Order: sequence, then C-alpha cells, then structure tokens
Amino acid sequence: MREEADILIRKIIVLDPADSKVLHDVDIAIRGGKIAKIGSEIKMDAAEEIEGEGKIAIPGLVDAHTHVFQIFLRGALSLRELQTHPVWLRVLIPFEAELTREEARISAELACINMIKKGITAFADAGGPYPEILAKVATEAGLRGLVTHSTMDAGPENYRRTARMNRELVLKYGKGRVRGCYSIRQIMTSTDIQIDETFRYSREDDALVHMHLSEEVSEIQHSLSRWGLRPIEFLHNKGYLNSKVVAAHCAFLTSLEIQQLSQTGATVVHCPTISMLYMNFPRIPELVAAGVNVALGSDGGSYRPLDLFLEMNVMISGLTGYYGTPYHDFNIIAPLTALRMATYNGAKMFGDGLGRIKEDHVADITIVDIRRPHLMPLHDPTLLPLYATGEDVTDLIVDGRILMRNRKVLTLDEEKIIQESREAQPQILDKIKSVSKHH
Repeated sequence: MREEADILIRKIIVLDPADSKVLHDVDIAIRGGKIAKIGSEIKMDAAEEIEGEGKIAIPGLVDAHTHVFQIFLRGALSLRELQTHPVWLRVLIPFEAELTREEARISAELACINMIKKGITAFADAGGPYPEILAKVATEAGLRGLVTHSTMDAGPENYRRTARMNRELVLKYGKGRVRGCYSIRQIMTSTDIQIDETFRYSREDDALVHMHLSEEVSEIQHSLSRWGLRPIEFLHNKGYLNSKVVAAHCAFLTSLEIQQLSQTGATVVHCPTISMLYMNFPRIPELVAAGVNVALGSDGGSYRPLDLFLEMNVMISGLTGYYGTPYHDFNIIAPLTALRMATYNGAKMFGDGLGRIKEDHVADITIVDIRRPHLMPLHDPTLLPLYATGEDVTDLIVDGRILMRNRKVLTLDEEKIIQESREAQPQILDKIKSVSKHH
C-alpha cells in the first residue's frame, strides 16, 4: 500500500526565507497538520491535491501587529486627520469603545476574510474591546491568532481593561491555534501597578505581552517626565524586557535602546506605511544588524488593505531611500530579508516548528501564482516582494487545512460578510463622526 497524505502540492517552487533556499518543481506532502515530505515526484495517495505549476509556496505570512476592530474606519479619516497627534487617543480608542458586539463580530469577520485573501495565516491583534469575539471568529476562519484586551487603567472612563481580564483570556485560550496574550495599549494610559501586574502575569503564565512602544514624541516626553527614563530604558531597568515582549513601532530609539532590545530578545514589529505617514523612518536596518527579531505588521486595515506584500514593498523602498541614498547604498533591506520578517520572524511568536517550509514543520503555507502579467518573468523568486501583491495569492493552508483554494475562501461566507458590512456602514459612519466631533 502507498503512503497517504492529507494534501499533496504538485510541482511547485518552494521559497524558504529562513535559510534562503529555493527549490524548483518539488512536491509537498502534508499529513496531520505537518509537512511530511518535500521531494520530486512523491508517490503518495492524497485526499486533496493542489496543482503547483507556475506557483511559489512560501511560509504563511504573519501580521505581527494589527487592529482588527478598526477595519470599519477605512476611508473615514483623511491623511490630515490621521496626522493630528495623538490619533489613537482622539479617535481610534474612542471608536473601539463605542462598538457594539454585533459590529465587533462583523469587524472580526471582515478582517479575517481580508487576511485570508491576502495570504496571511497568522496575526497578532494589538488589543480590542471584544477579544473573545475575535477568538471565536478566527477559530471558525481557521487562522492562527493572538488576541488580547486593550489594556489600560488610566485612559478613557468607558474603556478600562485590566491585566486580570487578560489573565482570564490567557487561561481560557491556552495553547491552541488561537491564544490569549497580555498587552499594554500605551504606557501613557497605564498606571505603574497595571504595567507591573502585566509583566508579572506574563512571566508566571509564560505568555506574550503585546504593546505599542516608542511610537511618538509625546510618549518619550511622558516617560522622561514620569520616570526620568525613555520608555525602553524604563522597561529594561525594571527587568520587564524579555523574549516574551512584542513591541510595535519602536520608531524613536537611541543606540542604547537598540542594544537593550537586542540583549533581551524582544521582538520589534515594523509597520512600514503607518511609520511613514504618522511617525518617521525607524532604525530598522540597525535593529536587524544588532540581531533584534524584527517582524512585520499592517497596523490594521483602517488605512491600508492588510497586504503584507505591499508593506514589504513600501519598507524596501522607504528604508532604502532614507538610509541608503545618502551613501549610495541600495541594499539596505534585501527582499529576502523583508520576506523573512513577514514570515519566519513573526512566526516565532507562536512557538517552535512554524515559519518554515521544511519537513516535520507545521503546514502553514501561502501559495502565490506567478503566471500573472506583472510577475512574468520572475527570474529570481527571492525578488517576489518587489512585484507581488496579496491579490496574487491563490491558496492558503493553515495547520494542514486548506482555508482558500483558487481564491475562494472555504471557511467563511464572503458574500454574507460583505453584505453585512455594507448594511452596517451608515451607522458606523455616524459613530465615527460623533467620536471625531467629541474628541
């Protein structure tokens, strides 16, 4: 009897950014949620086959910093409004606080279907009003995810979330595909007690802390006034920084803070577009050179289309222009480095055996069709981030299960989600106008 596989992908190009390997015309056999075998002309019977000719398989894309409950803000804020600091305190947080449970469910479904269609297999939400709703939707969608409350005890009165609420979430969603984690929405809206509790629980429960960090000048000034130290210096001095910390943005860093991030093993998440629209050009090349684990994030779907291919492209262009042009150095961030950030580096948050296309590793795979006119000819597959968009993704596999096949999502009802989103649009727009007026 022949060996059996759950899924067999035939004659595909494999691109694994973690070891820079490119394999041409190979088969991938998936069994029990893992990659059982990679090789030429594998002789196995499979329940499902995917034709891989003219396609590239990469490890699943990981959106390491997103805001699922802000997706309904799409097209509601001008760039001028976005750039009026602090937009998160003026508009984003008040908007989230006003969402009903039904609006939150539609937001979660719309965000998840967006992610699947763009080739994202895993995400880390930065914190929202209804993480349990997101956990349910993400589980149904088949995605891998990290969910958390938007933790703050010194922010708006109607949006208080404690570390203990997150502890309940962490205990409820333990080690599955969708897990709870701790968070600090912003040090400016957290008391010292809340910050200390969060990191203590994180240590005790071996769970991540997802936070915004050093994202604007007012935060640095706040930290210096409050503790006499910059944000990362403060966290480092208190012993809070470690490999369980996922810090988004880190747009304003000193050389000492880069060193402290490197020494402690924290992950930094770079969100390229929002950095350039709202912050600055972060010191990403120096962070990478210092050995910091830098992952990639979209910062949610409110300003961008949740497309990590576009974010890679923006990052390569932006950082090369800013850091490379003065020195005539045009290899600041190589496309393969960008792809590693969008896959393997983000996957580290979810544990071992992820972020690779390798035997005995978890089968989270994004498949890209390179027979599109704008991808022909692609002589060097490692240059994929320069040309591809999320619309070129045809198939998506998470945990050995096909979530999308030939651009059709199999786990969520796309038509229904779009219809419900359209129906909710007028009341959402009224809510946004009301929030903007009062803040």
